[in-house]
Amino acid sequence: MTRSRWINSSFMDIHKTDPETKLFTAVLSQAVHDVFSTHVDKIDKEKALYFLTEDSLHLRMICELAGRDANYVRQKIRKKLLSDD
Repeated sequence: MTRSRWINSSFMDIHKTDPETKLFTAVLSQAVHDVFSTHVDKIDKEKALYFLTEDSLHLRMICELAGRDANYVRQKIRKKLLSDD
């Protein structure tokens, strides 16, 4: 195997998404959907909003398992909420 093929194959292995990462990414996606959707019950929307905007252990854990940075996620959600006002 040549050096460039090894680098490319290693690079691709890093970016493969395992089922657990996909699961926790879906959890984050569902929370974002719940916050910004018009057909979600008010209580579910409020819970999702709290989950995505507060610095909680749960958000940090879910983000870590999804391969995301919790601070970045919170900032993006807050920015989007402010731009929608």
